[in-house]
Amino acid sequence: MNRMKHLWIGALWMCSTFATAANLITNGDFSAGNTNFGSDYAFGSTNDCLPPGVYDIVASPSDCHSLWASFGDHTSGSGSMMTINGAEIADIDVWFETVSVVPDTTYYFSTWIASSYPTSPAMLDFSINGASIGSTFDASTTPGVWQLFFASWFSGASTTAHLSLVNQNTEFGGNDFALDDIVLDAVAPPGGTDVSNSVPEPITLALLGVALAGLGLARRGRAH
Repeated sequence: MNRMKHLWIGALWMCSTFATAANLITNGDFSAGNTNFGSDYAFGSTNDCLPPGVYDIVASPSDCHSLWASFGDHTSGSGSMMTINGAEIADIDVWFETVSVVPDTTYYFSTWIASSYPTSPAMLDFSINGASIGSTFDASTTPGVWQLFFASWFSGASTTAHLSLVNQNTEFGGNDFALDDIVLDAVAPPGGTDVSNSVPEPITLALLGVALAGLGLARRGRAH
């Protein structure tokens, strides 16, 4: 009986540990400004998002471009967002950060995105350690509509993950967007659009299966 109890407690502890996992991104909501992340784009430090290939951290896209829509960030409506004037070059990182991860763990990489201008919306890829994960996803043609996209990634033997968001739209006109609340977590985000190429079994279900298998062995042991 004690062995069975310990197996259940262990399984519940492991499930609880993963269920309360935290975001590994340091400044995913941009509340700390232009810090703790990198970009291949230039920083428009004077609130000027011109020409293409420039970004800024602002309260509204209209703060750095007169033709862009005025709307609040996703987090609170009154905080900061990363606002981007899409470059005319594909496969360069709009945003990137390197974080430590646990091997053999499924993670979920997610971001909220909104268009700042209705023409030619952004087309983004999630990338980890130099490889795209999932399918390209598009921002809305309606400015100010925040959408959540995410993709799953299994860490395997990796202990670090170089995360990046890559814009694949190379149009000069339009291609203007905002990012907010970027997350890497061992818990899938509620809602949103999953662009993963394949959906793995949730880690909590896998752990529960291990626990149940252990209980079966314990019961067989007691029967002998």
